Amino acid sequence: MNVGSILNGDSPSEDTKFENQGDSIRPVPPPMVQKHSITNLLNDSPATAEGLGKQESDEDKSFQDDDEDVDSAAEMIDRELEIQSQMEKEQQDKKIATAESKASETKQPVAGENLLPKSRKSLLPKSQKPPLPKNGSSKSNNVKREKPHSPRNKSHSQNESKASLVLSEINRLNELKKTKWKPKRYSEPPIWAQQYMSPSQQEKLPFSSQRPVSSLGNVKPVFDRGSMQSGDLECLITGVIPPQSTVRTIAEWIYANFVEISVENRQYVELELKFGTLMDKTSGRRLAIGVSSECIFTDTSAINFELSVHEAGWKEIKTFMDELEKQYQEENRRDPTKPRKKFAVTETDNIDYFYSCGERNEKPQKIRITKDQLLTPPRYTGIEKKRLSDIHIFNPSSMFDFRLSLNLEMPIPEGSVEPTMKNNKIALQRGKKRTSFTHSSTVTRFDFTEVFVPKPSRNKAGKAVASNETSYELELELDTFLIFRGFDKVRDGLDSIRFEELVEVFLNNARCCNNRVTKFASK
Repeated sequence: MNVGSILNGDSPSEDTKFENQGDSIRPVPPPMVQKHSITNLLNDSPATAEGLGKQESDEDKSFQDDDEDVDSAAEMIDRELEIQSQMEKEQQDKKIATAESKASETKQPVAGENLLPKSRKSLLPKSQKPPLPKNGSSKSNNVKREKPHSPRNKSHSQNESKASLVLSEINRLNELKKTKWKPKRYSEPPIWAQQYMSPSQQEKLPFSSQRPVSSLGNVKPVFDRGSMQSGDLECLITGVIPPQSTVRTIAEWIYANFVEISVENRQYVELELKFGTLMDKTSGRRLAIGVSSECIFTDTSAINFELSVHEAGWKEIKTFMDELEKQYQEENRRDPTKPRKKFAVTETDNIDYFYSCGERNEKPQKIRITKDQLLTPPRYTGIEKKRLSDIHIFNPSSMFDFRLSLNLEMPIPEGSVEPTMKNNKIALQRGKKRTSFTHSSTVTRFDFTEVFVPKPSRNKAGKAVASNETSYELELELDTFLIFRGFDKVRDGLDSIRFEELVEVFLNNARCCNNRVTKFASK
């Protein structure tokens, strides 16, 4: 069969067969109609119109029976048309506005036309249109298939909305490609993108370029060390380092003793850590219990604590404090916003007189009267010192051990100082020249004390000569006002970290000094 026979309608059976091939879903039996030509169709002859009406009614039944198959075929054709239109737009690289106008101009084909292949549609002349019968059967069918609730129209509208969405996204991407700038997320490179620098390399940089070091005054707690010097590491999975067992034990010990202290006596509390050596009473040597790391020793009945340190170590730690002050002064010239000095340094020269006062059958009171020799005339002040509790920290791998003491220093009235000195015998006399370094950022005061104890001796002629036995002491004192504030927060359930932070900072200062003198002794 050729194109001429199709147009002239010489073979009705072949023509019907061709129309059924346009469906491509399921063949429809050819209706029995009269033979007609294209001229009769154009002239709307009665016979032809009657036969064509019968044929259109049969097709309506076929469409009604196969509605779902035709809808699926229409959806496939719509997808192919959309894909083809998108490929043409990408190849031609036209503007999206023109593509949208073309898409809006594209109309849904007539129900009878979309059954014909595209190649055969193009063979029809533009002046010819598909025949429409006069009986109105085809018109009613079109109205039924074009109603809003039709599945085919719904899918077609969904496809159009998807196509418009895709086109809008392509338009947005093309606009972004035309722009030359790129969005910036960071004011500075993230940690993982920064170049690693060792601490020695950072020291060579200008002060303004060095990474800030966390201190007690920062907003972040001391235990939160999320920003480590090694940019590829985190402190641990939670980001908050838990306190060491030694710190936790000391904090619990302080808390337990603070509970028994009344509010009015808080101003008289002294919490001091002294450097010394734990001596075994049995062997007379330094304690050896088979451990190699820092620990708390609780069997106080088996030890004595010698609180003096050797002169070389004492001077080395004092030199270390001077070096820190000098380094801070150099940095302070570059950053004038910081305080002028790292430490507040004070000098004192006192003589302590110890008395044991009390009536018979009463516990004697230990009273210390201090003479300030830097004042003229000298000033005398007296206190009654009560030791509440002690805790010993054993450091077998370091030069010195620690004794942390909690004392209550109650002042005695000024009018009782002179009678106490007249009516009682001196039990002990100690001269003290002290240099104190107070560091407010770590709430710690470092006391370097040179102690002179009078020791009677005789010369070669047998006469009594006054001589002094010199020793050296190092102690650290914690600011009790701040530690009581942390205690109140723990008691009230407001903050449990601050209290342990203060204890850890205080203990770290002692460890730092101990490490310095240990390194000095190992040379």
